[in-house]
Amino acid sequence: MKMVQNYVEFALVLLVRLFIQLLPLRIALWFGRGLGTLAFSVLRIRRRVAIENLSRAFPEKTLQDINRLAHQSYRIFGQNIIEFMRLPKASPEVLAKLVTFVNAHLLAEAFAAGQGTLCLGGHFGNWELMGAAIRALGYPMFGLVREQRNHLIDKIINQHRASVGIEAIPLGMAVRRIIRAFKQNKLVAMLGDQDAHEEGVFVDFLGQPSSTAPGPAIFALKTGASLIFGTPVREKHGHHTVYLQKIGTEGLNGITEENIRILTQRHARVLEESIRKWPDHWFWMHKRWKTKPPQEEQNGSK
Repeated sequence: MKMVQNYVEFALVLLVRLFIQLLPLRIALWFGRGLGTLAFSVLRIRRRVAIENLSRAFPEKTLQDINRLAHQSYRIFGQNIIEFMRLPKASPEVLAKLVTFVNAHLLAEAFAAGQGTLCLGGHFGNWELMGAAIRALGYPMFGLVREQRNHLIDKIINQHRASVGIEAIPLGMAVRRIIRAFKQNKLVAMLGDQDAHEEGVFVDFLGQPSSTAPGPAIFALKTGASLIFGTPVREKHGHHTVYLQKIGTEGLNGITEENIRILTQRHARVLEESIRKWPDHWFWMHKRWKTKPPQEEQNGSK
């Protein structure tokens, strides 16, 4: 039964992709906004999770404002999906027209340093398009990816990444390949904003103690790779502006628990600032605060 479901999903994705790739960009994006509204208003996919997360992050906002932001975040995510489906058609020239970088010199400086670059981001704006646009600048890039439940869909997703020159590194075999990539002075794209369960380090994020993956901080401290944070912001007519910012490791000598926490807090703060500025750009549908700090878990069990 599961295999049948996988093939049905696979066939549906192929059909929608064909349809989307035939449309002009503006019409395709209009279709994506419609998909977002459908998911939010009719199917209500993870709608309760999104509204709860927004309410926790912005307790000062009215329920009407929260619903408006949640709806808009679904519409933006719908457009992200459409743009990703069109990625195989995006030449470097097309990507250069669609994506503008602010502080692009940071990538050049990191590459010139010769110790590898960790391109860190969050599930914010169109992170996939940001990665494709960085690759289009000529930098060799790997992407750390989480495997999808449907292996057929997973294959399509990685084919789209490969079509723009990004090689996927599955999460399960990441450490050695990432270190090797840094030794070869390559860029590795990674997202570090989802709940990291018990393996995470707790930092303050949007006013909440948040279990956050320590991997980016560990890699940066261990290898000396530059840590560049990217924030892609959606503009009009399918254009995007990517704001790049270097996350410094000043004062952090050695891989200690405290240094890992401090560096993790630094990049979490950068993402938080972006979310507060463009709150409809973040992926609110994820259960970001599912894991509780040990002290809260102990109190809850009493």
